[in-house]
Formats: sequence, C-alpha cells, structure tokens
Amino acid sequence: MELNRDPAFWEAVIAHPDVGPNVTFGQEIDVAGLVQHPGVVPLASEHGGFVFVQLDALGRVWELHTAYRPEGWGREVLFAAKSAFTRMFADGADLITTHEVEGNWRSRPPKTFRFEPAGEFRQALGKHLRTWMLTRAAWEASPARQRME
Repeated sequence: MELNRDPAFWEAVIAHPDVGPNVTFGQEIDVAGLVQHPGVVPLASEHGGFVFVQLDALGRVWELHTAYRPEGWGREVLFAAKSAFTRMFADGADLITTHEVEGNWRSRPPKTFRFEPAGEFRQALGKHLRTWMLTRAAWEASPARQRME
C-alpha cells in the first residue's frame, strides 16, 4: 500500500461501473479535494484502495471507504487491507469505522479482522447502511493480524 493523492487514479477507479454506484451512492464527489485533503489518508494498490477520513481532532478515529475495481477483488484487496490497517493503527488510530450496504455482501468488512457491528441497518443516502467498527485491540488480536506474523 502506498499513499496516493493522485485524483486521476481515484477517478479512474470510481468511474468503473462496478465501483462508482457502490461508493458514491449517486452523489457527486470532489475526488481531488478529498484525496488531497490533509485529514484524509488515501492508500492504494494496483486496482484500487482505501480512503481513510479523519473524524476527530486527535487523529484517533477514522472512517474507511473502500474502492476496488473487479480485478482487485479477492487476494489483492485482502492483502492490501491487512497492510492498510497495520499502517493506520501504527500511525496512531484507535478506532476505524466503515459502512455496510444492505444487500451488498462486498461492503461487509471481513470477520477475521474482528470488525463489530455498531448498530442496525438504517436509512442514509438512499441506502440501508450499518456501521461497523474496528478497535486497535480487536485488530491486534484478530486472526487476520495473527496470520501476518
């Protein structure tokens, strides 16, 4: 995983018909403004990546957004996620949140990472979303992290 603030890379990923609708929910996104913002950590691999958005003033709470073209689904996204979470927690994160879209199994975070649901599905942005959370302690004790060692 590498820090990638190039809007052209992210725009190309989001432009893919299997990615954009699941990432933007039909909303316009200022991709350049997002990935170049100092409170955002965009980490990329070959076919996509993870955009972490800082939610607190201390840099301890982050919201995760995932965008991968189909070529990166599977092994690439799994190994990239392990690398990204290791980096974010090593850099001071204590909590990472993300959202699952009801009916889109790819949006559910992997159980082996020890994400926990933070509530039930609720309507937001025209979708039914559920918030998931991952603490540093849960990540460090997770089967995914344990297998890395």
